[in-house]
Amino acid sequence: MNKLLFFSILLLTCVTGWANGIRNFYVDSFSDSQVADGSMESPFKSLDALKGVKFLPGDCIHLAGNQILTGTIHVKGVKATSENPLTITSYGTGVSHIYSVHSSAIVIDACENIHVKNVVVKGSGRKKGNTGTGIEVVNSRLIEVDRVEASGYQMNGIGVTGGGDVRITHSYVHDNGYNGIEVTGKWGTKSVHNIYIGHCVAENNAGNPAILDNHSGSGILVGHATNVTIEYCEAMGNGWDMPRSGNGPVGIWGYESDRLTIQYCFSHDNKTSPEGLDGGGFDFDGGITNSLMQYNLAMNNEGAGYGLFQFGGATEWNNNIVRYNVSINDGIKNSHAGIYVWCDPYNKDVPLCETKVHDNLIISNQGYSISFNTGFSSGLEFANNTFILTNGGIEHLHGDETKGMAIYKGNRFWSETAGQKGERQPRVPQDATANYEAVGYNLPVSVDIFRLKEIITDMIPLTK
Repeated sequence: MNKLLFFSILLLTCVTGWANGIRNFYVDSFSDSQVADGSMESPFKSLDALKGVKFLPGDCIHLAGNQILTGTIHVKGVKATSENPLTITSYGTGVSHIYSVHSSAIVIDACENIHVKNVVVKGSGRKKGNTGTGIEVVNSRLIEVDRVEASGYQMNGIGVTGGGDVRITHSYVHDNGYNGIEVTGKWGTKSVHNIYIGHCVAENNAGNPAILDNHSGSGILVGHATNVTIEYCEAMGNGWDMPRSGNGPVGIWGYESDRLTIQYCFSHDNKTSPEGLDGGGFDFDGGITNSLMQYNLAMNNEGAGYGLFQFGGATEWNNNIVRYNVSINDGIKNSHAGIYVWCDPYNKDVPLCETKVHDNLIISNQGYSISFNTGFSSGLEFANNTFILTNGGIEHLHGDETKGMAIYKGNRFWSETAGQKGERQPRVPQDATANYEAVGYNLPVSVDIFRLKEIITDMIPLTK
C-alpha cells in the first residue's frame, strides 16, 4: 500500500527572530521545574498553561517530542506576518502528540500567517465521544499545515472553513469520520480561495455516525472554493461505515468550486455503506466550473472511477476538462462503470455543460464503460478515449436515453470477450468515428504517485 508520509526527525525551531525579542513557549510534561514559565529551561507542564497566553506575531510554541500532551491549543485573532509567523511545532527528539480527547486539537480562528508543523493530533475516536476536527482552520489566511498526522476525529482530520491562502502538505489523515481533509465555505459562494493540498494520504475515514441525512466518509473534499489544487495525494479505504443509504462519499472530489485542479492522485478501494450510493474514486460534482482533472488513477472503487454529477439546486456546471486519467476495475457496487454521468432531473435546465472528456483509459470488468442515469447534458463531449471491457462485458454505453445527449468523437472501443471469441466487436452507434481495433495495455505492478504521469502515459498511448 503506497504511503506518502514519512515524518522527518529534523524539527522546526524558531531561531529566526529570537534576536528581535520574539517569544518562545515550551511545553514538556516531564518537566520538574518549579517555575514553569514556558522557557526552554522551565517549560510549561501542560497545554492548559497556554490558555493564559495572549499570542503575538512571531511567537513559537514548542511541544516536546515523543510525548502525549492532552488538551487543545486555541489561537484566535493573531495577525502575524510572513516574516514572523506564529508557529506550532515539535522540539527535541521525535514528534509531539496532542491527545484532544472529545474536542479539536488545534483551532486557528481569524488568524493570519500561522504554521503548524511536525505534530501528531489524535481524538478519542469517531464513535467514542469525539465531536471535533484534528486541526481546525476557521476564517483565516496564509496558513500552512505540514507533516501532520490526524486521526480519531468525528468530523475531519484537517478542516478549513472560510478564509484562503492555505497550504496542507505531507500529511496523513486517517480513521476520522466526516472527511480526511475538508475545505468549505459559505453556501451560495465560492469564496474560499487559493488552497493547495499536496502529498497527503487520506485513509480509512469511514463515516460520521452523527450525520444521518447526507454523505460522510470521503478522503478529500473541497466545496465553495476558487483556485484550488489537489495533487500527489492518495485516498483509500474510505467511506465504508457511512450510517445511511443515499448519496455517499468519494475518494477525492469537489463541488460548488471554480478552477479546481485534481492531478497526479491515486484513489482506490474506496467504499460506501451497504445501501449507499457513490463510493467512487474522483468526482466533479454540482456547481463545478473551469476545472481540470488529469493524470489520476482510480482503481477498485465500489463506485465509478470518475463521477460527473450535478445535484439538484447546484449552480452551473460547465467548461471542465477530464483528460489523461485511468480507471481500472471501478464500479464494483454502484454504476458498474469507469465513468458515471448523473444530473438530478430537478436541475435538467442547468445540466452538465460544455465539458471535454478526452484521452482517458477505462478498463472495466464490472459491466460498462460509461453509465448514464438521468445524465442531462449539453456540449458534454467524449473524444479519443480508450474503453476496454473485460469479464464478459459487451455494452460500452449503459443507461437511459440521456446517453444520447452527449457527443462522441473518435473513441476506441474494445470488448476482450468478443475478441477472444472471434466475434464482431459490439458497435457504439452514437460514435460515428469510433475505432474497434484490438487494444494492448500494461497494468502497473506498483504505483508510485511521484511517477503517476509517467505510469499513465506508459500504460497506453492516450494522445493521438
